[in-house]
Amino acid sequence: KKKNNIIFVILGIGLGLTSFVIIILAALFITNPSHNYYFNTNESKENENTKEINNIQNKSKYGTVIVHDNIYPESNIKSLSDANSLIVEDSVRQKNNCPNEIKIVENDLIKKYGITAVNLCEMDVEFAKELEKVFQKVYKEYPSVKGYITNITLANIPPSQSYIAAFMPCFKFATSNDSTSYPWVFKTQIILNTSYYLNTERLENTVIASSKSGHFPKNTTVYSPVAHELGHYLSFLAMTKKYNFESVELINNENVDDLYMIYNDFLSGDYSKIIINEAYEKYKKDTNSNISLDTWRGTISNYALAKDNNGEYIYDETIAESFHDVYLNGNNATPASKYIISVLKQKLEG
Repeated sequence: KKKNNIIFVILGIGLGLTSFVIIILAALFITNPSHNYYFNTNESKENENTKEINNIQNKSKYGTVIVHDNIYPESNIKSLSDANSLIVEDSVRQKNNCPNEIKIVENDLIKKYGITAVNLCEMDVEFAKELEKVFQKVYKEYPSVKGYITNITLANIPPSQSYIAAFMPCFKFATSNDSTSYPWVFKTQIILNTSYYLNTERLENTVIASSKSGHFPKNTTVYSPVAHELGHYLSFLAMTKKYNFESVELINNENVDDLYMIYNDFLSGDYSKIIINEAYEKYKKDTNSNISLDTWRGTISNYALAKDNNGEYIYDETIAESFHDVYLNGNNATPASKYIISVLKQKLEG
């Protein structure tokens, strides 16, 4: 494995249309010279692909001035404090023309939940306040997960990647000017597609149709897709605990090999499948049921059975949909969801 070739995963709620059927897509991106939308090694502070997308979308009603994938090569980084300062600087310098009302909501998210930077510039203020309630509910239930998300941001997403929201566990944001090249700075972020989050009518129509058709859990709202992404986040944190890995934000020569082990596990879905299988076996034992694993997972939602482009199950989507279901429906969530989230809680508690 070449350590300058990072594999990035985005897990999120998105759209593909087949007749009326709304499906959710998980996108896998690997860094290479022809595709650097999520990782750019150029000596530019701003991703040129994102600039082009911004130039197009900012002319429309549903674009943002925020650039979520700026890159800072050869930065003066010595510590975690330096890394946080650079993330904050990148965020704050994009807020000059943003309304004060939305900045208040952003600051609430930062202060209450230990999030390093929040950029919701053009979002409706009342809508943003309702999104904040999603974090409030989740972090009240899981107080130990504060402090690991670095960014929540609007993003101009090209039509070919039509997800509603996405969890990006590791985005290579900055590199050091040190002769050893370390440390690296990674952002862990939730990105919100402006074509939905600045067009709430479209978002509402999408989630209602998806919920009614069974692609999303019952009672899905315009705010709850963020809970799905937080499900990915909790699953990722549980896996890092398995490796006794404190944080992916600052990577140096001592922990870079661990980062690659975590990413191999995350890509393969092995750890997610361990959680699901443990919950499944407990369910069968408790209920004396012979239901198949896939049928059991499918009781959560259609997207709990999401597959990648190679036809392989994306098991972490089962966990995220379980979390989404429990978030929405509590004790009325499907038994599969409740069993899976019970095991996830145990893993998070160590």
